[in-house]
Amino acid sequence: MGRACLPAMTPSATPPPPPAAVAAFLRGVDRRARLLARVQAGDAGQAERALAVTARVFASDAGQWPIPHWPMQYWRLLLATPAMHHASNDDAGTPLPDIARLAPAMRAAVLLHQVAELGDNDASAALGITVETYQQRIRDALPPDAQGQPDVETWRVWRSAAQGALAAQLAPSAPSPQPLEAASTAAAPPPAAREGDDTRRHHRRMRWLWLGVALCATAMVATFFLHPKGRALLEDWFPLIQREALPPAAAPKARFDAEDPTLHPDHALLTAPAELHLARLLPLLAWWQVAREAALPAADTLPPAHPAETDTPEALLARMRAWNQRPAHQRSADRLAWAAWQHLTAPERDRLRVAGQHYDALPAEEKQALRDRYAALGFDAHRGWHLGPSLGRDWPRIAPLFTYVEAGERDALLQLLHELGPADLDTLARLAQITPPEQRSALRADLRRLPADQRSAWLQARLQQ
Repeated sequence: MGRACLPAMTPSATPPPPPAAVAAFLRGVDRRARLLARVQAGDAGQAERALAVTARVFASDAGQWPIPHWPMQYWRLLLATPAMHHASNDDAGTPLPDIARLAPAMRAAVLLHQVAELGDNDASAALGITVETYQQRIRDALPPDAQGQPDVETWRVWRSAAQGALAAQLAPSAPSPQPLEAASTAAAPPPAAREGDDTRRHHRRMRWLWLGVALCATAMVATFFLHPKGRALLEDWFPLIQREALPPAAAPKARFDAEDPTLHPDHALLTAPAELHLARLLPLLAWWQVAREAALPAADTLPPAHPAETDTPEALLARMRAWNQRPAHQRSADRLAWAAWQHLTAPERDRLRVAGQHYDALPAEEKQALRDRYAALGFDAHRGWHLGPSLGRDWPRIAPLFTYVEAGERDALLQLLHELGPADLDTLARLAQITPPEQRSALRADLRRLPADQRSAWLQARLQQ
C-alpha cells in the first residue's frame, strides 16, 4: 500500500507527456519566466542559469503531474532555485525597479500575480504557503494610502509596468542563420518535389484565371448600371424614396451649467463639510469612542444637538471649485469615506459626532498620540473600524465569515450585520471559528434569506449542529 502512492514507483499509471507538449509549454511561459527571473534574481546571468536548470528539471519530472498543474509546478521549481532568494536588488538596469526593491518574499508574491498571472491558490501553492499568508504578503508589499489601507493605485502602476515589460519582449528578432547543408538542399530539390511544385503552380494559375473572369463579369454588370439607361431601369425596379424636410428644432428648455453645484455628482458631500470631516476620521473616532464609552459615565456619551449645516451659494460654489482642483486619488478616498459614513445607522453617527467634538477640542500632541495608537492596530482591526463603533469592536472575531464576499451582496450583508444585536454577533464569532472556508458562502446565503425575527434562533441552531 505504501509503494502504490509514490509516483516514481508507478510509471505506468500516468504515461509520460509527449516531448512536444513539454517544449510547447516551456515556449509558452518563456517570456513571463524571463521577466520574473530577471527581477527576482537581480542579475541577468543568474536568471538565465536558473531558467536553464528549471527547464531541465521540469522536462524530466513533467510526467508526474497532470497538465493543468504544470504552471504551478513550473513556478514552484523556478522560485526554489537559490538565485531567486536574492536579498536586495540594486541593479539600475533591472526591469520593474519598484517591485525589485521589495523583500524577496514579497517580491516573489507580487511577481507571481503581476507577471505569471497566477491565482491566489496556485501562487500560494507555488510558494508553499497558505492563501491567507500569500494575501498578507501582497498587502504588506503595498504602501499605505491616506486611510491606512494598501494603496490600490500603486498596484495598478505595477500592473501597467509589468504589462509594458512583457510587451517589450515581443519585439521581432532577426531570423536565425540557415545551416549550409539545408541551404544546398534547398537549392537543388529532388525530382518528386519539382513535380509537386509544378502541380501547385498550375493550381495557382487556374485560381488567378477564374478570379480574372469574375472581375470581368463584375465590371460588365457595374458598367451597365452606371449607364443612364441602367440607372433608369433601376429606378423602374425600385420605388423612389420620398424626401421631406424636418421642421426646425425647438429651443432647449435648459442647458447644463458646469457652475451649478446642484448638478455636481458630489453635491451631497459638498453640502455637508462637517459631516465629511467626521467621515474622514470615521475609523479613528469609532475606535476611540468605544474606548471612551467603556471608561466614561453614560451621561457623557449622550449625543449633543446637531444643527443642520447651512451654507451660502457663494461658499458652496467656492467649495465645489476647490474640490474639482484636488487630485483624483484624494477625491476618490473622500468618496469612499463618505459612503462608509452613509452606511452607518443614525445612532452610530450621533455617537461619532460626540467623539468628533471631543477630538477636535484636544491639543495637537494628544491628537497625534491617538493617531499613533490607532496606526499600531492590526490590519483586520483597521478594516473593522471603518464599519463603525458597533461592528468595529466585533469585526476581528467575525471577519473570517465576511472578509471575501461578492460585490453584489456587500450592501445587504452590511445592513444585516448592523441589525444584529450583541448576542447574535457573539454567536457569529463562534461560528466563524468552526465553519470551514468552503461552507462560509452557503452560511451567508442562508442567513440573508431569513426574516429578521428568525435569525437569532437560526444562529443558535446552527451553532449546535
